[in-house]
Amino acid sequence: MDRVVITIKGSQKGPDGQVEKVNLMFKGRYTCKGSKHYLRYDDRKLVPKEIVSTTIKLSEEEMVILRHGAVETEQRFLLGQKTRAEYHTPYGLMELVMSTRLLTVDFQADSGEARLQYS
Repeated sequence: MDRVVITIKGSQKGPDGQVEKVNLMFKGRYTCKGSKHYLRYDDRKLVPKEIVSTTIKLSEEEMVILRHGAVETEQRFLLGQKTRAEYHTPYGLMELVMSTRLLTVDFQADSGEARLQYS
């Protein structure tokens, strides 16, 4: 596994139409097995004073986000499809339905990028 810096940029639109920007950086690890790319990092920002171990598994067809710790979930994103997930938090359980509109994955020898758009 290679040590990497993982940057997550995004935006979320609330029901009132207000857009909130997200820009996070983590030190993590990267590995590639076959055609699948794996990013692993400890998220100390998701739940205050807790560590959430996060793995992002990427391929041409799907993105899977696995979280363990104060938050437990397995979110699967498949282009053009609706998927479901249970999102366990210290505040209770949320059931999520995600509809993936865009998923691109592009990894080179020394960098990579994935784009995800969903509602």
